[in-house]
Amino acid sequence: MMIVVWAVVMALTLLLEFFTVDFFASCFSVGALVALILAACHVNIYWQVSVFFVVTVVALCTARPLLKRLIKKPTVPTNVDQNFGKKVRLLADVVNGESTIKINDVIWKVTCEANLKQNTEVMIERVEGNKMVVKPVVTENKKIKEN
Repeated sequence: MMIVVWAVVMALTLLLEFFTVDFFASCFSVGALVALILAACHVNIYWQVSVFFVVTVVALCTARPLLKRLIKKPTVPTNVDQNFGKKVRLLADVVNGESTIKINDVIWKVTCEANLKQNTEVMIERVEGNKMVVKPVVTENKKIKEN
């Protein structure tokens, strides 16, 4: 009877893992597998349950963090995040630390610490509130002139 119980627990946790993909439910599957083996060897039910919990906790503490570290999900920038690092030109002079840029037919307000002129190339660093923070793009020619 306990063989069926452990097989069902293992099947349900594997099915749950299939939908969550977080390596949480699979740790319970490992514990259920060990308990199922003990049930097949006619070990006392108290030992089966105890070993199930011990193996599950060990799997949660060791295997899960290791697997999560090995299998990293790539982050895909979306919305505004995809503009970070993009180089654009200012639509107007920077006045009081503010100006505007155009990205994909959308005009954005930007803040910049440097006093820059219209058409200066800037790079988008981050977003603060509803404004993008930009910095001037330094080219090799500018570096040589400064030195």
